[in-house]
Amino acid sequence: MDSDSIPITKRVRLLFSILIIGHLLALVLPPLSVQTRGPAGQSPSVSTALEWVEPYSQLLYIDRGYAFFAPDPGPSHLIQVAITNPDGQRIERRYPDLDQQWPRLLYHRHFMLSEFLHEIYHPPGPPEELQNANPQEAKYWSLSRSRYERIRKSIIDHLRHEYPGDSVAIARIEHLLPNLLDYQQEPVELTDERLYRVLLDQPIQEEVGE
Repeated sequence: MDSDSIPITKRVRLLFSILIIGHLLALVLPPLSVQTRGPAGQSPSVSTALEWVEPYSQLLYIDRGYAFFAPDPGPSHLIQVAITNPDGQRIERRYPDLDQQWPRLLYHRHFMLSEFLHEIYHPPGPPEELQNANPQEAKYWSLSRSRYERIRKSIIDHLRHEYPGDSVAIARIEHLLPNLLDYQQEPVELTDERLYRVLLDQPIQEEVGE
């Protein structure tokens, strides 16, 4: 091997090492930012490091938190559907549903859809106080609410196409996980109906009041 090529080879190796380390950081830092988030927000050191790789992570769509994998996945979110035919007979379905959606990929797609609907949820509004104090923020509120309503309507329209002539209503459901102390006192199945609660669609003032 020509001695002149050795420095070039080392530079190439160094370049590839930097690229590989950077890619691994882009994979590790987004979920790490979720796990290190506390009441005061994200960890400052993780947040600073994430700024360097965030554009790359978003470009490749690898900036996921993966919080649902553990150690504390938190609640999941589902869509409850009530379908009523002209005779008044009513059936209810829940999305996602392992018994209904198969293969597993189809279940996963329904799961992502229900989580997406919850993620973009924005309560009715904006409040009159916000309109007076910050019209720009109030406009953003209205746009966010409109986005949620359009996507929610598209889900209802799809179900109406699947069940022509029937009336369709949907609700967002939160599936809670029992904490350790409660589970030790009363072990329950993850599918226990007490762990499901309806997420109401109402103005934020009423939610705070409740």
